[in-house]
Order: sequence, then structure tokens, then C-alpha cells
Amino acid sequence: MPLRKIPKGPAPAGFKWIFCPHRKVRGSSNKVLYAKDYGYEAWAFLVRA
Repeated sequence: MPLRKIPKGPAPAGFKWIFCPHRKVRGSSNKVLYAKDYGYEAWAFLVRA
């Protein structure tokens, strides 16, 4: 199954896109989620520039 593509649209004014292949679950858990396990190339987050 091919991985889903990351949207390439521009970020809203005052924001930028951050891409990472894995992320930690919020809270006290030490669990890490890998984007490829969910069919994505990477996780994408909007952050203030």
C-alpha cells in the first residue's frame, strides 16, 4: 500500500509547517507514534513562525 502524500499547500499567514516521521503521545505515556504505521510519510504540524 503506498504512503499518503503530505499536503503541499501554503501555510496560513504567521505559521509554518513542521514535518516529522514520529511523535510522542501527549501526557505521561512514553508511547511513540510512527507516521508510516498509519500510512503517512510524516506527521505535519502548524506552528507559529
